Amino acid sequence: MSPTVARADQVHADVEVVCHGDVALVRSITAWNDDSPEYRRIPETLDDGLSAVPPAHHTSCRMANGWDVRIRSGEGQAFAYGMGGADPPAFFSLWVAHRKVLSRKEWKPGYASEHPWLVAVAIKPTELSLCEVKDDMDAPGQGTVTCRTEPFQLKKYKIDQVEFAPPGTRPPVGTVVVLRGSSDPVLCRRYLRAYPLEDWDTYSPHRDTLFAAYASKISNLSSTVVDLLGGRRRLILWSGDNHYFDGDLVFIAPPMANPSAVLKDSILDVDEDHFQASQLPKDWSVISGGRPDLYPDISWRYVHFHPRMMNGHLYLLAQPTNWQKRPSAILVQPLANGYRSVCYLQRVEPNF
Repeated sequence: MSPTVARADQVHADVEVVCHGDVALVRSITAWNDDSPEYRRIPETLDDGLSAVPPAHHTSCRMANGWDVRIRSGEGQAFAYGMGGADPPAFFSLWVAHRKVLSRKEWKPGYASEHPWLVAVAIKPTELSLCEVKDDMDAPGQGTVTCRTEPFQLKKYKIDQVEFAPPGTRPPVGTVVVLRGSSDPVLCRRYLRAYPLEDWDTYSPHRDTLFAAYASKISNLSSTVVDLLGGRRRLILWSGDNHYFDGDLVFIAPPMANPSAVLKDSILDVDEDHFQASQLPKDWSVISGGRPDLYPDISWRYVHFHPRMMNGHLYLLAQPTNWQKRPSAILVQPLANGYRSVCYLQRVEPNF
């Protein structure tokens, strides 16, 4: 007997736009594995029958009146925790005649939301129709499609100068740029050459393997002794990956310090968004989010630090757990008595 190959079912999101005459139709649906999307039909009075045409897989088209229509689809961030965390919402943005009409319009609800599914948007020169299906076990493939039509005036929308910027004036998507405020731009560019984009960990933060390679682990702690600017110190990394604490804290302590000291007296069990360094043992300091120059608007619980070696010196790449936060990363240099933020780095993201 020979067993068949096991295969896990995968669901994919499909969004496209089609044009005919003075009508454009954005339609969206989910499908399984290699199945072709079966888009929902909407009343012919709204789309002149466009919803009946076969899938075209187009992201742009042109209406008879000369309007160019463009869409871009995306999905939210998946999390390994929280209700519906692994099922993020899906969205799209819509441009008509270079004007952004819809931005990040959610069509597929996520995170266990009970919002309706948006299955179609019909665009005519004077009206816009949005068609939805109530969110239930059969949505969006089954259930009644309900549409609402509203007046549409293209001139009230602004031309998107980012989406339709002159060629060569905007860095390509995925490029990492060094932002103003970086204290050592030369070092920042050298860092980006040493650690290209694929070595970043923005989308699935976890404890960095480089640190683990020379660290001794104690529970959820990693510890090592290193030479820092200002003296030899022990670095202690305390990490979490659940919804209450999905981030890292980096402690700087005397070389002979006991790493498990941070587990005493509930030092880490605090509710404030800013970590209280006053709770630490004498001669200890901490590197965390929520600092004036290190993601001040993000709780210390949701910033990860990924150790990087460069020219024999240790740096930490700080990245927010939520990848929609800005900047994408901050390169930090640990010091014997604290740290300094060296590079502010931003990944160029798709325009929505």
